[in-house]
Amino acid sequence: MSDVVTVRIDEETKRKIKRYGIPVSHVARAAILREIERKEHEEALQALKRMKEILRKVEIKRVVGHIREDRTSR
Repeated sequence: MSDVVTVRIDEETKRKIKRYGIPVSHVARAAILREIERKEHEEALQALKRMKEILRKVEIKRVVGHIREDRTSR
């Protein structure tokens, strides 16, 4: 299912769209998808930064010890 999105543009822009035969729906859809991708990338980077801060607090020796303990218990 799809929805309709309306964009208000000035007369000069509308005239240029017609002059150059710009497929408005295609261009708008592509621009929106690019922006969504950019926002998702930005969100992923923020999540990585938060994870980095959390992992910075983890002691490596303790993790290694748990891994070794798990391996020997098998």
